[in-house]
Amino acid sequence: MKKITVNNLKVVYKDKKRGNVTALENFSTVVFGNAFNVVIGYSGCGKTTFLRAVAGLIEYEGDIFFDDVDAFDLTVKDRNIAMVSQEYALYPHINVFDNIAYPLVLAGAPRSEIIERVNNLAEYFGIKHCLTRKPKHLSGGQQQKVALARAMIKMPQLYLFDEPLSNFDPQKRYEARQMIKKAVKDHGATAIYVTHDLNEAMELADNVIVIDKGKVEISGNPAYVFNSHDEVVESLKSKVDHEQFIR
Repeated sequence: MKKITVNNLKVVYKDKKRGNVTALENFSTVVFGNAFNVVIGYSGCGKTTFLRAVAGLIEYEGDIFFDDVDAFDLTVKDRNIAMVSQEYALYPHINVFDNIAYPLVLAGAPRSEIIERVNNLAEYFGIKHCLTRKPKHLSGGQQQKVALARAMIKMPQLYLFDEPLSNFDPQKRYEARQMIKKAVKDHGATAIYVTHDLNEAMELADNVIVIDKGKVEISGNPAYVFNSHDEVVESLKSKVDHEQFIR
């Protein structure tokens, strides 16, 4: 996948108490292909809504193009997407091997291919010794690795990460995000990674997209965004220790 182009995206939710709520409006941006794109903003700004629109999980107005193909004409399956969130959503009644293998089993892949690919990914993430365990017997970090391996086994073109490391302590979060970026880069895929942590955005991103109140505030490479003096960026900077920044 070369890129995703979003033009004038609008998403409206129906809320029982508040009526129609506009989550995104006049939302336009470009997601770089074969790159790690980080979407950042405060809670409620529209980050997850943007991910769900790209995934085809909600209705929207406007245009989303995957390369030159209108995503409106693509089913969720045709978009070749894997999604990972802070809720690992592992199946508690089956072991790690079967959790990782599930997408291939669903697709009807040969058993020999399933075994080979599960073992390769388990070795890559250092969880081969966990394949016979149930999720409840794993640490949070191990569960995240299982979730990522399950996402990667489909060999998707696009990864959508919705604050996948929110439940990690700072040291484990640093190690885990390095693992995630390396996995995506090794696979040669495109990633959209949602976070509210500017430090995390600066460390991971090839391209940063800052959202505020349902619109794109500013976007560009990490250095450009960090040094932009944009009001929202300055507010996000005030929430972190500047000494932690990698870039």
